[in-house]
Amino acid sequence: MRTSLRLSSLVLASSFIVGCLGPEAEPTPEPVQATQEQEATDPNFRVYNIVEAVLPAGNYDGVAGNECIALLNPEHRLRKVILVAPAAANGSCALSGYTAGSALSFTWGDTSVYQGSGGIAAIRAALSDSNGAVHRVVGSITNEAAALASLNAFLAQPAATQGAQLGGFTAVRVHSIYDFEGQEQVNAEAAYQSVRVTQPCEQPGTPELVARVNNGFVYGYSASNTGSCHSGWFTVTRRYNRNWQLVYNYSYSE
Repeated sequence: MRTSLRLSSLVLASSFIVGCLGPEAEPTPEPVQATQEQEATDPNFRVYNIVEAVLPAGNYDGVAGNECIALLNPEHRLRKVILVAPAAANGSCALSGYTAGSALSFTWGDTSVYQGSGGIAAIRAALSDSNGAVHRVVGSITNEAAALASLNAFLAQPAATQGAQLGGFTAVRVHSIYDFEGQEQVNAEAAYQSVRVTQPCEQPGTPELVARVNNGFVYGYSASNTGSCHSGWFTVTRRYNRNWQLVYNYSYSE
């Protein structure tokens, strides 16, 4: 996912959210995807993706036979994936019918890791990519047009409606630094810091950032914290859609 920063003015019990504590000790993050992790993973795990580019049948890897190739952007905690599908004599393949902006899913068991450094380099170059995990299609892939349509319909709703619905979606813990890159990392860290207590409190709480997932796709994020400051309890929750627009802002303090 690649999104742009659109954080609205954040008003919250600022008397205890703004202060002068030193940097917070980050909790130990869950292991994130290393370069090799996509080469040995649960075969039943389903990966949901937005298609970034698809190239028609051709000989991209220099090995006998034509193939179709596609660059995919997985929804959560994975580097990009490149799928390689064998092409029939008429040029058709498992990736036929997909275009940039469409969506598909597959399980790792429906793919196998592409072998051959020369072929990998050539395939990446054809897609103007430098680090995608290259996998062959050996099983079936699933068109996620309906799920993508639902996501787009959600984003077309008023902000208040989005904020209310996000709270009902599955929460998946994410780390504001290790699970994002580029502008998304900036957005995620800003959301995390916005609920972090930065003045001395007896119970400053533990800020949490989660992705809100529905039908395999990330619909948005929630940042929250609860604790006690100056003998009074506080709680704060902020929800953002996947474009990092603030759509829900709740705070309470005693």
